[in-house]
Amino acid sequence: MNKIVKLRDVLLNIKEFKWNDGLFVVRDEELVLNSRCAVLDPDDVEDDADEEPRFAIDNNLKYALNMQDVRGVVMNAYEQKSSCTENDLLEAFLYYYSNDAFRVLE
Repeated sequence: MNKIVKLRDVLLNIKEFKWNDGLFVVRDEELVLNSRCAVLDPDDVEDDADEEPRFAIDNNLKYALNMQDVRGVVMNAYEQKSSCTENDLLEAFLYYYSNDAFRVLE
């Protein structure tokens, strides 16, 4: 599915996405809940010169994480705190994205 969605929608609806797809986020912008992003097949490239799917290139998106990792972040957050807010999920995602480690929620 080649469409722009909000990061919030990805985090809140994580089970709707294929685990082998990748999350692509907007380049050179701070990631917030309303950030534009897309969930794409990272191997869907037109030729060997393209490192990212054409949809990502055309929409100024870069690869962030595979969806299996994003799902792991969300599931880990809910295991720690069953009443996670959108902001909790965002903080957990940003921490993992920057540190390649799960964040301990308080």
